[in-house]
Amino acid sequence: MELEACPGCHALFKPSDGPTHRYIGASSGCWDLYTRLLSGAPPIAPSGSGALLVDAYASQHPGGRSPQATQSVAVHLIVLEGVLGHGARHEDAIRMRVAAVELGRSNSGYPKLEPEPERWDLTLLEVVGAPDAGVRGEIAARYVETVWSSWRESHSETISNWYKRVWSGG
Repeated sequence: MELEACPGCHALFKPSDGPTHRYIGASSGCWDLYTRLLSGAPPIAPSGSGALLVDAYASQHPGGRSPQATQSVAVHLIVLEGVLGHGARHEDAIRMRVAAVELGRSNSGYPKLEPEPERWDLTLLEVVGAPDAGVRGEIAARYVETVWSSWRESHSETISNWYKRVWSGG
């Protein structure tokens, strides 16, 4: 059986006609893996990075040029920038997402970041493939950091400026 590459993370999955997200650019196989992981199958040891999985996944699967897709990437990168780059608290992630959405709405949205990263050091396949919950938690933390780092290679100034406009510490 030939595998298909996810358009976001480029990981290979069995072809599937299952559901996908409306503007997150993931294949149905990748989307299924993500939703199962969020529901605890397989389990991940609790960590601060667990709350950032949604931000890393959405950023790694940027989708098309719709306003929703470009805003999604921006909002989730702002959270990653805040927590990983500026020491914001994990507990503030939800409030930060709300503030980032509000900024986008008041400024006619966010521009699409181009170029997108060409490759990813880790995908959820590596997280899920880990032998136990503790190792999955460790790999998930590295996954979150590598997604953020990949975007920062070409867009660090833009992402940092967005964060500073959105968040001044809560």
